[in-house]
Amino acid sequence: MKNKKKFYSLVFVSIALILFLYSTLSLTLATPIKSDPLKITETRITTSGAAAEPAIYDDKIVWQDNRNGNYDIYMYNLSTNMETQITDNESDQQCPSIYGDRIIWMDSRNETGEIYIYNLSTFKESQVATTHSVQWKPLIYGDKIVWLDESNGTDEIYVYNFSTSKETQITTTSSAKQTPSIYGDRIVWMDCRNENYDIYMYDLSISKEYQITTDKSDQDQPAIYGDIIVWLDSRDGYDWYLYMYNLSTFTETKVTSKPAGFPVIYGDRIAWENWSNGNEDIYMYNLSTSTETQITSNEAMQMEPALYGDKIVWVDFRGGEDYEKSDIYMCTVSGNEPIPPVAEFSATLTSGKVPLTVKFTDKSTGTPTKWKWNFGDGKTSTSQNPTHKYSKVGKYTVSLTIKNAAGSDTITKKDYIKAVTKPIAAFSATPTSGKAPLTVTFTDKSAGIPTSWKWSFGDGKTSVQQSPKHQYLQEGNYKVTLTVTNVAGKSTVTKTNFIKVTTNTRPGIYSESI
Repeated sequence: MKNKKKFYSLVFVSIALILFLYSTLSLTLATPIKSDPLKITETRITTSGAAAEPAIYDDKIVWQDNRNGNYDIYMYNLSTNMETQITDNESDQQCPSIYGDRIIWMDSRNETGEIYIYNLSTFKESQVATTHSVQWKPLIYGDKIVWLDESNGTDEIYVYNFSTSKETQITTTSSAKQTPSIYGDRIVWMDCRNENYDIYMYDLSISKEYQITTDKSDQDQPAIYGDIIVWLDSRDGYDWYLYMYNLSTFTETKVTSKPAGFPVIYGDRIAWENWSNGNEDIYMYNLSTSTETQITSNEAMQMEPALYGDKIVWVDFRGGEDYEKSDIYMCTVSGNEPIPPVAEFSATLTSGKVPLTVKFTDKSTGTPTKWKWNFGDGKTSTSQNPTHKYSKVGKYTVSLTIKNAAGSDTITKKDYIKAVTKPIAAFSATPTSGKAPLTVTFTDKSAGIPTSWKWSFGDGKTSVQQSPKHQYLQEGNYKVTLTVTNVAGKSTVTKTNFIKVTTNTRPGIYSESI
C-alpha cells in the first residue's frame, strides 16, 4: 500500500512523455469541439496538496489524502462547507466510494487490503469483507458493494448486499480482471479470459453473465449508468478512445475522436480525461444533446473525474511551482437549456412495524417538473415528496418516474420498504442425521420478515447468516436454536436432539439434549 505514494510521483514523470506522444499522434484525428450553451463554475475543495481519487454523491465529496504521512479518507460537505476526516489510523485507506450515508474504502490496517465502511448516520465504522485476502477497487451503489477479491488466489468479482447481509462471488474463471463498476443490479468489469481484455456484465436480478465486447483489441475501465456502458478501447491503434454500448438498442458507438482516459457516467453525461492538448484536461459529453464540452483548460494535469448530477470533481495538479501538488477541484455545469432529469429518492424509514408510515423524499437532479411514485402495494402518487402508509406485512418495491422538458428517468428500488410484525422463528435442515463429519444446510423459514439471525448449533458454534451451512465433527445428538429479530421484536425456536451424528469408529462424546 505504501508503494502507491511513490507510484504517483513516478507516474507523473512518465505521463509527461506519454502526453507529448499523444498530442503528436492525434493531430490528424482532431475535430472541432462542439460547445454547449453552458456556464462552468469552478471551486477548489482541498488545499492539502496531497489529495487523490475523489468520489461524489449528492452534496458530499470524499477522497484519499496523504497530508498526515499516510492515506486517510476525508469528506467535504458542500451544504455546510465543512471538511471531515473520516479515518485516522496509521495504515493506508484508499479508493473511497460513497452512496447515501455510506462511505467505503480499501483499508490496509490488517496488512492485506480489506473493505471497510463508515456510516454517516450512526458514526460507526465496520469491516465489510473478512476473508483476510487482498480486496480492492470497491464501489458502492444503493445497497450493494462490488470489489475485486484475491481470496481464491486469482482476481474475482464479489458483491455484498446490505439488505440481505450476503456476500456473493460473481466470477469463477480465474482470468485476470480489473475495475468493476455497478449500477442497480448490473455489474461490469474488464476480463482477460479471451487473451485480451473484454468488457463483461453480470445481471444480479437474473443471475446471468453477458460478454459486451468481442473485438480482439483491449477494452479498459468500464463504467455503467442505466442502460449505457462506457469504456476505453484500443482497437483504433496506439491510443485509447471512448466507446459506449446501449443495452436497450444493442448498439455500440465511438464517443470521442481524441485520446481519452478514466471515463465516468452519470445520467446523460459522460466525463473523462482528454490527452490531446499536451496535458490531461477534463471533458464532458452530453448524450441528450450530442455535444462535447471542455471543462478544464489550465496547463496542469486534471485527472480521475467523478460525476453526480451537474457536478464534476477531479484531481488537479495546478498547485505548487512544478505542478507537483494534487488537490480536489469541482465544477458546477449549468445552462439555459433544460437537462434531462436523473431520478433518485430516499425514505425516512425503510423498515418498521405495520401500520408503517413512510415519508419519501425526491432527491432527483435535473429539475424535474412531474413525479409518479409506485409504492409497490398498488398505490401511487404524483406528489414530489409524498407520505404513504403500508398496512400489510411485506417487502415492497418502490419506483419513481420523473419528467421535465428534456426527458424522463425512472429509478426502482427492489424490496426497499419492509413492513413487518414480530417475527415467528422457524427453520428446517438437511440432512438431519448421518455419519461424522456431517455437513448440514439450515434453512430459515421464519415469518414476519426478520432482519437478523442468531443460530446455535449445539456444539458450541454459532452463526449470524440467514441460512447457514454447518459441519458436525463428532458423534452426538445436537440441539439447534434459532433466534430471529426485526424492529417489531424477536422470537426463538429450539429443536432438541434435532441433528443426530453417528460414527463407526468411536463412541459418542458430545450430546446436548436439554
